[in-house]
Amino acid sequence: MFFEKYLRVIKEKGSIININLDPALPRQRGTNVIPAKFVSDNDEETLENFCMEIIEQVSDYCCSVKPNTQYFLGAYSLLPKLVKKIREEGMIAILDHKLSDIESTNDSAIFWMAEMGFDAFTFSPFPGNMKVTVTEAHRSNIGVIVLTLMSNPEAKKLMINATVDGEPYYLHIAKEVADSQADGCVIGLTSFVKSQFVRNIQTVVGDNVVFLMQGIGPQRGQIENVRYVTNPLVSLGREVIYSQDPREALMKYYELLSSIRRLPFP
Repeated sequence: MFFEKYLRVIKEKGSIININLDPALPRQRGTNVIPAKFVSDNDEETLENFCMEIIEQVSDYCCSVKPNTQYFLGAYSLLPKLVKKIREEGMIAILDHKLSDIESTNDSAIFWMAEMGFDAFTFSPFPGNMKVTVTEAHRSNIGVIVLTLMSNPEAKKLMINATVDGEPYYLHIAKEVADSQADGCVIGLTSFVKSQFVRNIQTVVGDNVVFLMQGIGPQRGQIENVRYVTNPLVSLGREVIYSQDPREALMKYYELLSSIRRLPFP
């Protein structure tokens, strides 16, 4: 099961860090793009050159890598290679897919994610079919990490201010996570996500759920909120992967998170 994999890897690596692998080609946008030294005439080769290097550089201080589907739409055949490399480096492979569809379509996605070898994927709860998705994923030995309270500003309106049966939507989602026995929650660390919200979710889902926490670095997330969860997995992205020295950029967070985790659980 995914939770056991998580416990094993964080013990082996001494880390609670996940790397978001979101590689943009130079022609996609103006900043935060793959450096010229990795670029070839073939887009898939460019992506592979860059991603393999990042996986190697972060592997000593990370326990998981999370490729985002949207960055590989033109290079799907690369994903199984990345999974193989992530696993060879002793880490967990999570597909940031935000799966969100009807049951039969979700089943197809789960089939292909299992074929690629992923350990888990992210899931959007908005269609309301979490339990059947989790059941199918667990048949394929894949974990499901549910978007519970995201880091983007719109989440304040859609996940906190919006209600279901008189309670904030994020809390309704947390209860579904517990009921469906999903494996994790995606939680933002940005300023509108109060520590009490994080505590509320932890109380509802229990101690066998992984918290994939987003928003530190450029989003200026509240890193101290990591203290309020039992099983954190803290994501770092563009600040590391587009750094001149990804390992060095990663180390300051590795040391900071290590010191935070040594503090008593509040």
